[in-house]
Amino acid sequence: MKHLSKIYLLAFLVFADITAFAGPGDDTGGGDLGGGDPPAAPINTYLIIMLGFALVLGFYSLKKYRKQIN
Repeated sequence: MKHLSKIYLLAFLVFADITAFAGPGDDTGGGDLGGGDPPAAPINTYLIIMLGFALVLGFYSLKKYRKQIN
């Protein structure tokens, strides 16, 4: 019973999340929801900065881990 309630809770949270972010469209009368596509997100803008930050964080964590072992 406990296992089943966890599955129900997970299903509720997943479906509640889906419905929370589903926005209504603009009905144009012809069945089309209207509007064009939104402009593309500039994902590549900070990609190199994030990669550098990840490398620095990785080296820092590795150095800290090696000190902890010795």
